Amino acid sequence: MKKSNPANENVLALTAAQCAGLVENIGSAGLVPALLKLGHEVCRADFVSIFCQGDRDVPLLVGTDSCKGKRRAEQAAQGYNRHIDQDPNTALLSGSKGEGDFLTHQDAADIKSFTYRRDCYDLPGIAGRISLVRRTSTYGLSVSLYTAEETGVFDQPNRAKAEALLAFLLAAVERHVAFSLKGSVWMEQDIQARLALSYPGLTHREREVAAMAIKGRTAAQTAQILGLAETTIITHRKNAYKRMNVASLRQLVAKF
Repeated sequence: MKKSNPANENVLALTAAQCAGLVENIGSAGLVPALLKLGHEVCRADFVSIFCQGDRDVPLLVGTDSCKGKRRAEQAAQGYNRHIDQDPNTALLSGSKGEGDFLTHQDAADIKSFTYRRDCYDLPGIAGRISLVRRTSTYGLSVSLYTAEETGVFDQPNRAKAEALLAFLLAAVERHVAFSLKGSVWMEQDIQARLALSYPGLTHREREVAAMAIKGRTAAQTAQILGLAETTIITHRKNAYKRMNVASLRQLVAKF
């Protein structure tokens, strides 16, 4: 694991068409396939996955795909869910290692746990993974590129390209998550992450109170959960509404 190093950016040269192909899919179901297409063209990546952690206890899969077939991508995601505590990215997403951007590398041959390697790498046919994990004070977000067994692990030139590309991909994913996932399972569970991305001016307490309002909590219930006075909750809610330019709970919920 290492902090993301922008010095690698000089190995990446994207065409205008490649950039446009990704940007135009932000906010649509085509983003994950667009990420995969670009990853395959630039560094021979065969799989892609996106995970986010907001106010859930564990990271949630936002999307995954593979040019070797959707089934293999989904099989890898299922393996991750079974071994979530063993994956080094989980600690980074949760913030237990601090805030910032972190690059991680993991090849199947380096994994000591037989069951973890079998379920997450051997069965779906994955050889290696490079991830960029972003942890802020309010949410965690990761984008991972993988190579298939048929391709082999990332060689050094493609590894450098993947590291540089991930910074570009993560920026697109961050915008996508902030503005496009209304009504999804991810949004139902990670409202605080969406609020942090969409309304960075909110204080931590205002995000908590607004998220609970969206989830249907009354001021009294929120006060009990947070250990604050009900009048304090009402004040935080009013301030949050003002920052988000809404006048009522109905208007707030309509944004989500």
